[in-house]
Amino acid sequence: MYGYEWTSQYGIFKLSVTSKLEKEIRPVFKEELDFFGMQEYWNYPDTTAPLLWAEGIRRYILNGECVAEAKGGGFYTKPRIEVFKKDLCLKAIDLDLLWSVNEGLIKGLEQKAVFFIRRQYEEFSGQGYSFVVAFSGGKDSLLVLDLVDKALPPDCFQVIFSNTGMELQGTIDAIERAKKHWSNLRFYEAASHMTPERTWDEFGPPGRRMRWCCAVHKSVPTLLKLREITGDYNVKAVVFDGVRAEESAARSQYGDVSVGAKNISQVNCSPILKWNSAEAFVYLLKNNILLNHLYYLGFNRVGCTVCPLSSKWRDSLSNSLFHNEVKTLLGKVERYAENQGVNANRRQLYIESNGWRTRMGGRNLPNGGNRVLENIINDNLIFQFTTSPKQNWFDVAPLLGPIIEVSGNRGVQLIQRREFSFTVDNSDAFTVKYAPYKQMDRYILSYLRGVANKVAYCIGCKACVVQCPTGAFTILDSGRIFVREDRCVHCGNCIVFTGGKGCLVAKSLSTTLGGNGMNLKGMNRYQTFGFRRIWLEHYFELGSDCFSTGHLGNRQYDALKVWLKESGLITPANKGEKSGNPTPLFERLKTLGAYNPLTWAVIWSNLAYASTIIRWYMLKVPAGETYEKGDLVSMLGDDYSHSTRDNAITSLLETLRHSPVGSVLKQGIPIAIGNSYKFIKQGWETPDALAVLYALYLWAEKTGRHAFSLAQLEQARSSDESAGMDPVSIFAINPAAFKEILQELALHFEKFIRVSFVADLDNVRLSTEVSSLDIIDLAIE
Repeated sequence: MYGYEWTSQYGIFKLSVTSKLEKEIRPVFKEELDFFGMQEYWNYPDTTAPLLWAEGIRRYILNGECVAEAKGGGFYTKPRIEVFKKDLCLKAIDLDLLWSVNEGLIKGLEQKAVFFIRRQYEEFSGQGYSFVVAFSGGKDSLLVLDLVDKALPPDCFQVIFSNTGMELQGTIDAIERAKKHWSNLRFYEAASHMTPERTWDEFGPPGRRMRWCCAVHKSVPTLLKLREITGDYNVKAVVFDGVRAEESAARSQYGDVSVGAKNISQVNCSPILKWNSAEAFVYLLKNNILLNHLYYLGFNRVGCTVCPLSSKWRDSLSNSLFHNEVKTLLGKVERYAENQGVNANRRQLYIESNGWRTRMGGRNLPNGGNRVLENIINDNLIFQFTTSPKQNWFDVAPLLGPIIEVSGNRGVQLIQRREFSFTVDNSDAFTVKYAPYKQMDRYILSYLRGVANKVAYCIGCKACVVQCPTGAFTILDSGRIFVREDRCVHCGNCIVFTGGKGCLVAKSLSTTLGGNGMNLKGMNRYQTFGFRRIWLEHYFELGSDCFSTGHLGNRQYDALKVWLKESGLITPANKGEKSGNPTPLFERLKTLGAYNPLTWAVIWSNLAYASTIIRWYMLKVPAGETYEKGDLVSMLGDDYSHSTRDNAITSLLETLRHSPVGSVLKQGIPIAIGNSYKFIKQGWETPDALAVLYALYLWAEKTGRHAFSLAQLEQARSSDESAGMDPVSIFAINPAAFKEILQELALHFEKFIRVSFVADLDNVRLSTEVSSLDIIDLAIE
């Protein structure tokens, strides 16, 4: 929340509203200096107090001056220390003085957090929620636990440590010390019924975009333990967690209260969301609750022995100091690299270069690949299984609706009040048929596919169990799925929570073809160049004459022509003498200017129809998450060469970086990480009304429909072949807020749009007398 500035006192910084320094900071102890052999350069006492600080993890700071810096490092490489100041005499930092300098601000933060915790307790306790502190043994959960202990009576909450089985021993020891420190609290330990060794083999190694491990080994066991403690299968929980916005670009977008973010029965509350590491350490050091010894060794964060989100710094410390604890899972990463065809002499470099962390599917994994093939023959939807099923179809199918008739391997099932006949054939390859296909809407199709994936992949990890609102879905001790049909309301929560795959294992192991099924031909048309604001400004100023000025290079002009054509600003090459000329849209947007967000919203809307890579990004890359370039390249699948995919993603990301589309329209906010970037696809929270109206008229012009329902717009979001792209997909608008946006549009632009929402029926009508160009004229007027 506050920045900090260095004072003249040894090792003392002062928190301040006006201070500019806001880097992640951590205390440096004797144990860390000993590990790096710093006694050769510096003199320092044998003390348990910090000796100096590290900014940005690696830069050792004494009174505001960088006196040394750690370089390099990884699982197989120990960082080297570049010393800038030798012969220093370090001394213990006066923690009482550090506290006295910052006491006022820290107490203010503490009081605000305590008030927040009490307010959430008052709000949710009346709704029957139980209260949990999610405890990991790390500094942030230590801080949250101390704050909750101050805010609530001990009998009002439980403390649950989710033992993933992948923790370093230092964390396990910290848990025991915490139990003694807070001896009045009720501590419980939750753990998956499956070992990490098994889950890593079954799911494949986790990746940055494939973090199945958090659900299987942390959030799910926590909620199951709470059910056990309370004896309430339908228990709802408020979980106080130690999430801090400073930790990542993604977490900086979190709210302090998240309902249903982990699962439908859970509310996550983050009392220290806005605290930074400087504030956290001042509080912890003063209260003498820095109980995890790993921080003394140089760890900036604790957690699993091998984690796809950890830094090279932490990887190096983990494997150097705790090799025996790391080697099992690191060995699985090494085998994964081998399965990917990485040559033995490059394997360590591949791992240290984060190649394994970008894993998106099961390609080249021993148990990876698509286990269900789908065909449509004679009005039959046919699922053919390429491996023996893991579950019994008759056990899982009741999730869709009641089976009302069974005769041998045939039956009739009622799904969404419609009757479907089915056949389960195990005579050769396991095959399931459902008919009639023509009566299946996209929801029924999605749910059937989800059930097929559960039958093909489910290993009983229990991630689905906590998604069930009625206690109908359960996993027996044998690992078999059991559905209590008298409780099942066929809501589909246990299917849709994985993003449509129906099973967490299926999501982890299935392979992606052609960018999740899309035809990506022509995605690489831009020679790695993005559509830049200064290029649009150049074109607005000179029109077609800009191409002969030599202001840009030939390759840049070639890329610009493609972007302009796909944006609708120049006529295509097949228009004879008019080819390459400015369009009427150009004249209108030129009036608005290259800095105007509406200009770029219109361009982005047109690219939704004309640019393969932009359309893919809109349809296949979920909003609300953070992506690195490697993540997006992997998400495109393997049907195209790596260079083709890499070039296409480079063009996309360059557009996000160098135009208002990224930061203003929030389609991919660039966050600098060293020499590279991460991108937060946040979505346009407060879209320009005319931008949404323009996108709706584009929909009408492309589909021929000037009257349509919200359901038809929604259906387009899940269809790669839809002629139309709705505003929710184009601008990554929150679907829940879209209805309100339409109502606001109808209120202010009655001539152009009318909406009717009555009970479960809705209708949107656009004027047939109006074009998308007319909408831009509204802005010009």
